[in-house]
Amino acid sequence: MKPLGMQGLVAAVVTPMTDDGELNLELVPRIVDHLVANEIRGIYIAGSTGEGMSLSDEERMATAAAYLKHCKGRLKAVVQVGHNSMKAAAALASHAEECGADAISATPTGYFQAEGESGLVGLMAVIAEAAPATPFYYYHIPVLSGASMNPMSFTELAAKEIPTFCGIKYTDAGTSYNLSSLQKVGPGLEFLSGTDEAYLQSLAQGYEGAVGSTYNYAAPLYHLVRKAFENGDFVEARLWQSRALEMLEAMLSTCGRASLKAMMAMVGIDCGPARRPIEPATAEQLSELRRRLEAMGWFEWINLQDTEVS
Repeated sequence: MKPLGMQGLVAAVVTPMTDDGELNLELVPRIVDHLVANEIRGIYIAGSTGEGMSLSDEERMATAAAYLKHCKGRLKAVVQVGHNSMKAAAALASHAEECGADAISATPTGYFQAEGESGLVGLMAVIAEAAPATPFYYYHIPVLSGASMNPMSFTELAAKEIPTFCGIKYTDAGTSYNLSSLQKVGPGLEFLSGTDEAYLQSLAQGYEGAVGSTYNYAAPLYHLVRKAFENGDFVEARLWQSRALEMLEAMLSTCGRASLKAMMAMVGIDCGPARRPIEPATAEQLSELRRRLEAMGWFEWINLQDTEVS
């Protein structure tokens, strides 16, 4: 099956909620409009940023349906369907296909883990089979899933055993795995960088597409990284990547993981608090985050046009 060809930035979208932690899907059209305006190429639904593992199955389906409805014809959409229950994962995959997802993706089970690459491929095959007409991408994020694997061995086996296997969303240790090695064992497959902090590094390795949290509200920074890189101006590329890292340091040191969602309010779309076990950000933390963003010039950076770059 042909990969999606997701060149450019793919936003790992948040799941908007009310102040009391219920879904607030009325915000989805505004989020999609914002992403399109910022030249985002696709979205990744119910992943880590979208708190997929903290949602009920019904909430995940409702969230996927809302995003798929509003991004149709505007953004490519991938739905993350991984679950500790393989039966539930298959149901989520089937639902995503019915709703018109461009692709599905899945993390592995986290409590009882697959044994080796063959076991992991077997698990992913169960999920992929539930959406036989939809491209499938494995979501490799061992820091959260706890599942380690040899990327080359997995890719080679998955390409043989899963008809819809199209590639990997690779979120591991600064996207350091050699892309050319993966392409040799998986010719024609698509490998997506999944580490915002290493966006410039991923470009240098040859990754065409990148999935990330901060692309929701800081896409202009990363567009400038890519433009400078493609123009051969590596000093300028490093400058903008370092500014993205400065933003990330401010986010994580003030609000922790809750900042990945809280930052949406900084671009005028308040998507509510994070759901536990992520600790919601306090008013004081959010105030300090805004102060630090203002001090570094972040609000000016995200409104820069190409002609204003310096």
